[in-house]
Amino acid sequence: MRKFDGFKSRIDMLCVARNMLLVEMVAILVSTSLAVGVELLLYPLFLGSGVLRGRLKGTLSQPMVRMTLVWAGMLLLAVLYSVTPSVTLYSLGGWRKLLLLPMAAAVFDDEIWKRRLIWTLLLTVTLGVALSYFSWFSGVAIRKFPPGIAIANHATQGMMFAVSLFVMAILARYTKTIPAGLGWFLGSAGLTTIINLIYITPGRSGYLALLVLAVVAVFFLTPNRVRFVAVLATTLLVGALLFFSPVASQRIIQGVSEITNYQKSAELTSMGVRRHMWNNTLKMIGKRPLLGLGTGGFSEGYRQQVAGLTGWQGQPVDDCHNQYLRIVAEQGLVGLLVFLGLLWSFFLQPVGMPYRVIGLGVLLAWCATSMFSAHFSTFLEGRFVYLWCGALLARVDGTSSPV
Repeated sequence: MRKFDGFKSRIDMLCVARNMLLVEMVAILVSTSLAVGVELLLYPLFLGSGVLRGRLKGTLSQPMVRMTLVWAGMLLLAVLYSVTPSVTLYSLGGWRKLLLLPMAAAVFDDEIWKRRLIWTLLLTVTLGVALSYFSWFSGVAIRKFPPGIAIANHATQGMMFAVSLFVMAILARYTKTIPAGLGWFLGSAGLTTIINLIYITPGRSGYLALLVLAVVAVFFLTPNRVRFVAVLATTLLVGALLFFSPVASQRIIQGVSEITNYQKSAELTSMGVRRHMWNNTLKMIGKRPLLGLGTGGFSEGYRQQVAGLTGWQGQPVDDCHNQYLRIVAEQGLVGLLVFLGLLWSFFLQPVGMPYRVIGLGVLLAWCATSMFSAHFSTFLEGRFVYLWCGALLARVDGTSSPV
């Protein structure tokens, strides 16, 4: 036992934790199994190290960590009255991704490591862009994905490409964060990424994320006197790029058509079924608006709501593809207020630029795309946003107020 303690004392546990979270960032994008495996190693690492436990305790002074605990408490409370006790623990286990936030906040309190996380993402996504081009032009599928898709699915890939472009734009403004000799990388990688996102990757979530992140970047980086004009011009520019892209315009027009004509459709469509699910979810909410059906209760509540309907309209679902409606359905209006408090707490984090805008920009993009999905609770997007915001918005030593 003494030999083990001596060996452990010679290891820099803080450095190990930081590098494992960098690996987790890559794993999230390339392999769900690897991501879960890394997480299962992170838990005992933090619990078994006095240094890391102390750092976790220290994060309790940070608003986003405190509100993460409050939100976790709401999820636990909603377990007690769930209409489906048999699946409640499974549903609750899906929220373990929240643990990535305090772990990241505990160890990414150093600007050097924040930059390493940023560049880890950029290099990983740029590799994904290269693989996407290879797959698209060669017709060779990558891990059984459709041609042109190299990261999870078309929606997720589009979002990651948009995040990468956003980060590159911010770093171009804050040149001190760019390692010597890598300035050329931002320009070439940015150009190839935006061409891919606009003309190859058919993800509507990616288009929405691109629009939000472009507006956020311009809003934060332009002087007050021209901010309104710059934001308007940016919105029009992104809209024009999407409009003149055959791939993007077709996907957007298709989505609008599906969501407006869903009642006339004889077949299930991606956006049409969302409109149908939202209507049914609102009816469910009307029955138990204050506290909802309980954690994990959505699928049973929805099954009861569509009982008697035929065709695709009567198919049971586990998710209504709207994060906010899903929360109200399960945790009620009380839960929604707690969740909104969690989102607001990120803006209260005492961290300076450029990390503040890089973290908050991604958060705002996720808030927007979660109107059509549940990106704060899905496997990949959920893990990414909690790790990303936990690390980038973590308080840095010597920083006492937002910049």
